[in-house]
Amino acid sequence: AMSDPNSRVRERRRKKANRRCFDCRARGPNYVCMDFATFVCTDCSGVHREFGHRVKSINMSSFTSQEASMFERGGNDVAREIWMGNWKGKLLPTIKDTDGDRLEKI
Repeated sequence: AMSDPNSRVRERRRKKANRRCFDCRARGPNYVCMDFATFVCTDCSGVHREFGHRVKSINMSSFTSQEASMFERGGNDVAREIWMGNWKGKLLPTIKDTDGDRLEKI
């Protein structure tokens, strides 16, 4: 049912902005960063963990109703407005970057 929090989070991933990793733009993010309510790829989820951010697997974790609501209010497009502001995107990590480069940019 749509009221199931896990289904609600998965449903949000289908939104256009959430179909790519917030950090590196890789397709089909499988994780969420709880700190920023963003959808991220496996590689970037590891980087977030190194920074001590809370990360959850979209398919393997269970979400509370409050967490699902957080992603319904948030997501990558909202986070981009909040965190990037006037950022021009040139400093965003790309998939070609090494993890070291990626660490410095997040």
